[in-house]
Amino acid sequence: MADSGKKWLIGCGVGCGTVILLGILLSVGGSLYMMRPFNKAIDAQKELVAEFGGREAYIPPPQGITPDRLEKFMAVRRTVMPMCTEFQKLGESFAAMEELDKNGEEPSKGEVFKAVGDLTGNIFGMVGDMGRFIQLRNEALLEGGMGLGEYAWIYVLVYNSWLGNSPNVDLDGDSKGGMSGGEQKIMRTLVRNHAEALAQAGMTDQASLWEQEADRMKRAETGVPFKGGDLPAGVIRAFLPYERELADLYCEATSSFEMNRVRKKGFSIHSD
Repeated sequence: MADSGKKWLIGCGVGCGTVILLGILLSVGGSLYMMRPFNKAIDAQKELVAEFGGREAYIPPPQGITPDRLEKFMAVRRTVMPMCTEFQKLGESFAAMEELDKNGEEPSKGEVFKAVGDLTGNIFGMVGDMGRFIQLRNEALLEGGMGLGEYAWIYVLVYNSWLGNSPNVDLDGDSKGGMSGGEQKIMRTLVRNHAEALAQAGMTDQASLWEQEADRMKRAETGVPFKGGDLPAGVIRAFLPYERELADLYCEATSSFEMNRVRKKGFSIHSD
């Protein structure tokens, strides 16, 4: 039962953050209602791209991540964190189904219907919640003057490189082992952008360090720069004063779509 529920969710594209199909088992009115946050997220995303460019266009400056940029990043995190609980509920629904599967006894029909009912209800609710999450993130980025590329850059360096959280953790707590191919490409590009900015600023030793890391990332599976927390000292010094708050603003349940953009194709929404 647990595997079938999980496979259905992933088949709908929510678990892996790739394709969300709306309207399959919903009324037209319900589909349109659930599309609203995605439409608002896309509108805000268009403004972000017009002002800051796409994710790979961001050039991390040679001076590194300054306190004011970290403050803006944390303001975005504070905006989206109330949504974390909603995604945790879906993970708990998976856990309940897996528990039925693991206890070695045939569950009663009542237990099965309750577990499936809870999971199905939470899945449909999550479609709208995911749209709401990305809408809140994009609108907060616009308000704070931060693009999608800079957000992804700080997010990965803080949560995956420095604090060691695994990227792309499923809602049931299973790690996928690394970023998607698209996310890895984005991070390698951002690392090389930073290396080039350092070189142009005459900081050749640091530029070489980041360039070497970009080369290493091509051979790695996770896509995380400086995996294991062995970041340059200047980056760690920038993070240390905010360590507790940054840690408190992390949500594992949303880690699989934190960097995502959204695109509309007919009555479906693509998230990647």
